[in-house]
Amino acid sequence: MTAEEILKAIIEMDNSERIKLLNKLYDRYFDNRPPREQIIKEKEEIFWGTDDD
Repeated sequence: MTAEEILKAIIEMDNSERIKLLNKLYDRYFDNRPPREQIIKEKEEIFWGTDDD
């Protein structure tokens, strides 16, 4: 598909489907946060320290 074909398909979508698509695009291509598990581990290390301390 070309970008123009994709844009046309997006324009023709129901609003709820467009929102689902935007969320999926964000999750796949634009969300650069570390995984949730890594965030939790880092916070625990900040609070409790590491085993090496």
